[in-house]
Amino acid sequence: MANDVTYQRDDFVKALPDWALVDDICEGERVIKSKGTTYLPMPNPKDQSEANRARYQQYTDRAVFYNATGRTLQGLVGAVFRRAPTVDIPAGLEYLTSDANGNGVSIYQQSQSVVAAVLKSGRRGLLVDYPKTEGQTSKAEQQAGLVRASIVSYPANQIINWRTVRVGGVHRLGLVVIRESYEEVTSDGFGIEEKTQYRALKLIDGRYTVEIWRSGNTGTWVIHDTYTPLDGVGKAWDIIPFTFVGAENNDPSIDRSPLLDLANLNKAHYRNSADYEDSAFFVGQAQPWIAGLDENWRDHMEKQGIYIGSRSPILLPKDSAFGFAQVEPNTLVKEAMDQKEKQMVALGARLIERGSAVKTATEAQAENESEHSVLSLVAENVSEAYTQAIQWVAQFQNVQADTEYKLNQDFAESKLDAQMLTALVNAWQSGRLPSSDLWASLRKHGVINAEKTDEVIREELEGEEPGPELNDE
Repeated sequence: MANDVTYQRDDFVKALPDWALVDDICEGERVIKSKGTTYLPMPNPKDQSEANRARYQQYTDRAVFYNATGRTLQGLVGAVFRRAPTVDIPAGLEYLTSDANGNGVSIYQQSQSVVAAVLKSGRRGLLVDYPKTEGQTSKAEQQAGLVRASIVSYPANQIINWRTVRVGGVHRLGLVVIRESYEEVTSDGFGIEEKTQYRALKLIDGRYTVEIWRSGNTGTWVIHDTYTPLDGVGKAWDIIPFTFVGAENNDPSIDRSPLLDLANLNKAHYRNSADYEDSAFFVGQAQPWIAGLDENWRDHMEKQGIYIGSRSPILLPKDSAFGFAQVEPNTLVKEAMDQKEKQMVALGARLIERGSAVKTATEAQAENESEHSVLSLVAENVSEAYTQAIQWVAQFQNVQADTEYKLNQDFAESKLDAQMLTALVNAWQSGRLPSSDLWASLRKHGVINAEKTDEVIREELEGEEPGPELNDE
């Protein structure tokens, strides 16, 4: 439909069910069970009687959801942030370390959620936004925090449409449409109503333009506001300061969710658990039985009652028998569950194992190792996206400096013992190891602050007086 800001791309629509599945699985048992037959089919769906619905509720209640996917996600994010990111933010942009998005979320916290989102959906979006201004902003306004750029993170299911255009010899984003919400105070002045709007980021005649679309009085979508953001010197942008963050690369195409296979196994394990717990409930207890009674004895025992236990001997007539019937263990469902648990462990390990993902040519040049894990690739993509976003923030704030935001990609726990430390220092003192390599190794093992650059360390060392000499006395 022409001029329909709500249009959703086909590849976006096809990806929605996978994103919803992984999100729900990671949320855990409460969300999974609230979705009913979405994740646990009714054994006899044609029977819609009240009794069968109650039976299904019991079937669901007894099922156990083993959230391997959610725990794997937590572990993977923890592995990336086991060491603090390397941050090189120039003067004037320090506020990003405490408030990157304008709502009090630091760049460190925001990047954690972005890593988690990319692992779940294989996709996230970062937009560098700036308040609507007229012309160049003053340094006083920026320093007071009245006008400053922010980094806004958008989930994959809100980025409904996008398009690239060819500008010279490169392809650039020419359109990005984001579905978002805004709050509106109710007529009585007390309540708040949440409503939907669409943010359309466009390149119009080579100029970056923002359109805000809201529902009009007739129910159609109309432009509520439009403006052309300006950089720190009052110049219009010739690009859209938005970047996708992907599991494979940061181009506009939708990457497959790294956790999708694990989530599907987790769903199947939940269904096995429902069958296992249901059978254990119905046939798990021993069934007492008596044989060889005539009608008189039967009626007599029913009248007197039967008590079972070591202190209540049961008197029976000649040639009769008493015993317990116990079903043989049904290991088929249990074996299916155990097999899926092993597969889930293997899939989780595969995400962090080197050699499970392929590098791009640029990444291969940037790393010494020839293999790349899924997790390290995600960390690299998030690092590149944030480095680009910080550069855009600097351009908005009219700050000239190199920037970098790099997440940890060394996920193995390594410790620097005294022997290794002594060897490193001796190699450095003898001139066989450059200072930069020594400091890099000390950063890696957490001996010195990972955020300190070589220049900062050198300045600190030059500004300190030598320590007292040690002697053997």
